[in-house]
Amino acid sequence: MELVKENIVLDKKVGFETTQLLLEGDVIVPDIKPDMDVILQTDAKMIFNGNELSLDRINFTGKLDINVLYLAKGSEKPVHSMSSQLPVDDFINLDGLTKEMWVELKSDITNIEYKMLNDRKISYRAIVDVSASAMSKDRHEAVINIASVPEDQMKKTVLKLNKTLDNKEDRFIIKDELSIPSGKPNIAEILQCAVSISNKEIKVSHDKVLINGDLVISTLYKGDTDESFVEFMEHELPFNGSIEVDGAAEDMFGDVNLNVNDRYFQVRPDADGEDRVLEIEVSVGAKIRVSCEEEIEILEDAHCINKTLDMKMQSVKYPSLVCRNKNQCTVKEVVQLDKSCPDMLQIFRLTGTPHMDDIKIIDDKIVVEGIVNADILYVAESDDVPLYSHNVMIPYRQVIETKGARNNADTSANVDVSLEHVGFNMLSKNEVEVRCLLNFNTLVTENKDGNIINEINFSDIDKSILDSVASMTIYVVQPNDSLWKIAKQYNTSIEELLLINDIENPNVLYPGQKLLILKKIIETL
Repeated sequence: MELVKENIVLDKKVGFETTQLLLEGDVIVPDIKPDMDVILQTDAKMIFNGNELSLDRINFTGKLDINVLYLAKGSEKPVHSMSSQLPVDDFINLDGLTKEMWVELKSDITNIEYKMLNDRKISYRAIVDVSASAMSKDRHEAVINIASVPEDQMKKTVLKLNKTLDNKEDRFIIKDELSIPSGKPNIAEILQCAVSISNKEIKVSHDKVLINGDLVISTLYKGDTDESFVEFMEHELPFNGSIEVDGAAEDMFGDVNLNVNDRYFQVRPDADGEDRVLEIEVSVGAKIRVSCEEEIEILEDAHCINKTLDMKMQSVKYPSLVCRNKNQCTVKEVVQLDKSCPDMLQIFRLTGTPHMDDIKIIDDKIVVEGIVNADILYVAESDDVPLYSHNVMIPYRQVIETKGARNNADTSANVDVSLEHVGFNMLSKNEVEVRCLLNFNTLVTENKDGNIINEINFSDIDKSILDSVASMTIYVVQPNDSLWKIAKQYNTSIEELLLINDIENPNVLYPGQKLLILKKIIETL
């Protein structure tokens, strides 16, 4: 009896753990910068540089990147900026982890506080949640066929898998030169240069993943004229790239998370020798997962006439795709400035960062709740504080259609939320309408139980068992019976049962139906 076997690979979620980091430090005003009077705006971002896996442990490195915008002392109250980076080197314990596995790290700055200690120093205290999810590839050898056994004596089943082809991390560099719009003064000093990603498009192609999108570059700078207080400009820089993934095909799924890791900029003179060109280089990190739906037919059960089969089986769990969904929602809210805030004259820039607080699975739906942390930077109607920043948290709730999703322990939902666009409409001196367009990328999978036959040993059936079988048996069909089950029980074949009982449709049996089983036909075989 020749067994036909196949090696199959099953995704396995090893575990998920979180840790909370308390990061503290100081931002010192550089010697070439004037003393601080008022802190206008602060911004912090956690960036991972890499990780190292060992037994039950993930060591990761990165940095907390902090940028500060402030008003300097003096009658003119000029605006200045400064930055600082805090190295991060920490770990997460995750049971069952080995260095061959794939790990995805995510961070969320849940709280950060700043305090001006004196006119040359700011202290900060940040709480950062870092999560790690680990996945492995379990390899099994499964029997899919027995070469010399008729098909009707084998029962097969299909495993519908959500299979990961590859997980990769890569990065690409985008360089360009940006010109100052006409009518704006030359650059005297860059105060802020914020970079975000919008209009992201992902396409899986032959052996690669194609990535397209736009870099939105928002620049705050000081002009070189006496009339210039602070200037603002925005550019959209299209980009495209490809990352090699062996075995990728057009019918597969690509999930890509893009993050701006680093940005470098400097002012260059134009053809006329004036400082009107901003040379920028952006490092974009990409986390890529290419997956597909795969159906694998394996042997579930078998019997052989006059033979006893000893099957060695293994229980496995495997992920099956329930639903994938990509959708958008617009979050709107009219923001009223606090009474302590000066009135607005002009809004320079509005930025936002989405956070998810809760994900609930209900039948055929997923409900996501969270907040968008929005920051409004505006020119104020105040001589003491001519530039001001107001922070507000805007709640959102999105219901995502996910057909087949069920609220049980075996169903899991992975939702990524990103801010596609943020806009505003200034309604009055102290009111502004904020509009946020959020992207939701949802993957729902269900962990299913299955059995894999690894090996089968054949032996002749005990003759005493054959002798005990009556020459003719009238069998009464029971509920949930099948011809397969009856044939296996009485050491015969479905073909013989169909022939003797004149059954046209082998899939139709009803309780109480009587079937004739002849021993002599069995023994002849």
